Order: sequence, then C-alpha cells, then structure tokens
Amino acid sequence: MRKITLFAIGLLFASVLCAQTLDDVGRMSINVQRPVNKSIPTEAMDHLDDKMHQIITTAGISDNAINRRFALTATVSVVKKDIISGSPARVSQTLDITFYVKDVIDRKEYGHATLSAVGVGLNENKAFIMAFSNLKPGNPKLQRMIEDSKELIIAYYRTNIDNIIADAYLLVQQGQFDKALYQIAQVPDVCTDCTAKCRQATIDIYQKKIDSAGEKLLQSAKAAWTAEPNANGAAKATLYLAKIDLLSACQPDAEELMMEMKEKVKDDERKAWEFELQQYADAKTREQRDFEFRVQQYKDRQGKEEQLHQEALEREKREEAREQRNFEFEREKYGMEHEKDMAMIEASRQVALEVAKQIPNMK
Repeated sequence: MRKITLFAIGLLFASVLCAQTLDDVGRMSINVQRPVNKSIPTEAMDHLDDKMHQIITTAGISDNAINRRFALTATVSVVKKDIISGSPARVSQTLDITFYVKDVIDRKEYGHATLSAVGVGLNENKAFIMAFSNLKPGNPKLQRMIEDSKELIIAYYRTNIDNIIADAYLLVQQGQFDKALYQIAQVPDVCTDCTAKCRQATIDIYQKKIDSAGEKLLQSAKAAWTAEPNANGAAKATLYLAKIDLLSACQPDAEELMMEMKEKVKDDERKAWEFELQQYADAKTREQRDFEFRVQQYKDRQGKEEQLHQEALEREKREEAREQRNFEFEREKYGMEHEKDMAMIEASRQVALEVAKQIPNMK
C-alpha cells in the first residue's frame, strides 16, 4: 500500500499525494469542447455534449473554470442511413463517433476512441438523439482512452513544469501579474514536486503583484501630499493609501505617511479631512474582513476537496484515519504565516478565474 502524506504547507490545491501514479490526479481537469457539426441538429448535439460530460465524470475528472487547455471533443460520421418504410416512416442511422482528448493550445492529440452507435427515429434529429443516448459513459474503450490521455498529460506537466513557471515569471517582468497567476493556476496536482513549485510561485507572484500596485499607489499618495501639504492634499493622498493591500510590503510606509499627515495637518483643518480618514479606516476594515473571508473560503474549498479525496481513499480502502491525523497535525503546525499564504493563494485563484473569463473559447 502506498504511503500518503498530507501536509498543510503544500496547500496549493488542498491535500497532495506523494505517490506518482494515475491515482494522483483526482483534480485534473479535462473540459468538454462541443463539436462543430452543422449537419447535426442542436437538440441532438446537446445530448452528445451531455454524454461527453458524463464520460469525464465517470472517469473521476471534472472540468473547471480555470484550466481549459485539455478538452474532450468528438467527431461524428454517418456510416449508413436508411429509411424504414411504414406508417409512419422512420429514419435509421449508423454512426461512427470518435472521441478524443486534445491540447487546444498546442493542437496535440492525447488519445482517441471510436464507437459505433445506431439510432432510429421519426426524423434525423430523433435518430441522432437515440444513437447518442445509447452511448455508455463507462464503456471500457472510452475509459481506457481517458486513462491513457491522463498519463500523457501528467508526463507533459512533469516535463514542462519548470518552463511553465519560467514563462510565468517572464509575464511578471512585463508587469502582467494576472496572466502569470492564471498560467500557474492551470497546473493540476500531478505530483508533489509540481504542486510545491506552483504553490511557491503563486505566493511569490501574488506578493509581487500587490507590492507593485502598492508602491505605485504609495508614490501617488506622496506626490499628492508633497504638492499640497495640507488637509486637501492629505485627503487626496488618503484615497490612494486606502487602496494599498494590507499584505503589501509598503503597507508600513503607508501607515507612516498617514501618521506624518495627521501630525502636520492642523486641528482646524483636520475636520475637512475627517471624512477621508473615516473612509480609509472603513476600507482597511473591509480589507481585513476580506482577508479573513479569503482564508475561510480557502479552508471551505479545501474541506470540500478533502471530502472528495477521502471518498476516493475509501474506495481504495486506504488508512484514512491515520492520514486525517497527519493532516490535522500538519495544519496546526503552521500559524498566521500559513493563513497569509492561504489568503494569497485564494486571492490569486480569483485573479485566475477573472482572467479565464476574458479568454474566448478555444477551438
């Protein structure tokens, strides 16, 4: 029985399995890409689309909103078509349906399987629907194709993980922090080494992102204060300071500037600044709540993934109690610094989701 270590310091996407087999990719993502075939009616195509979702779900895989690189799609060929006489007449079609997993970026195929299906209906649409409905998601040929594709995808990430992270840092050098976070977020938990490297890169890049943004805001605040060292300038500077992330490296400098302005603005002028001061205080309070929410959101998502992971372990009759104790021990081992990491990882995930929403579907 393989030994599995659950450790909190590696919580990029929750628990990480150290053994290096196909069982390690419970959270791998293969999306469904709807085929383009104008000869197939929309209603029938909906059935094929649903069937493809069932195929990847049966294989223990789900699609997600971030990683759309790998997709399951299909092509449909009508091998034979007959009109069955009668009242009413019916259409009989024999189809060859080829399912394949592909890399939509590199245009590389990772596996394929062809199944035949027969459908009979009052019209072509009904015949297509029956044929697609007769497909079995658990068909050994399909599931073997998915497993073989997973193995090749794992090999891709293990081979290219350093290049993926290096490319992300090139985006950082160009100031494209969100795209860099999105690129790292696409890497699934294929092995302990990949996950650890991605976790470290995610935290580092997110820190660089908020440090860069914070430094620009701080410089804008200083310029506003220097131009008008009075209540009016302090009010303008405060608007910039309120936008600096609590975890930014320049947050102490922002607080120092706030203290400097408080000391220099005369009491009779301070009243005009009180509204901005309250806005600043409210913004930081909201930010603190958001920080706590991100930590809790990460923990909730982690808990959900851990539940799914435990179900898989139960199916394989592994020692779940011992693993849970190890997990709890390691999770308690890390304090506020770990919560900071969790908040950053959760925040970076939200950034990656927003980037993914802006990317058109890849064909």
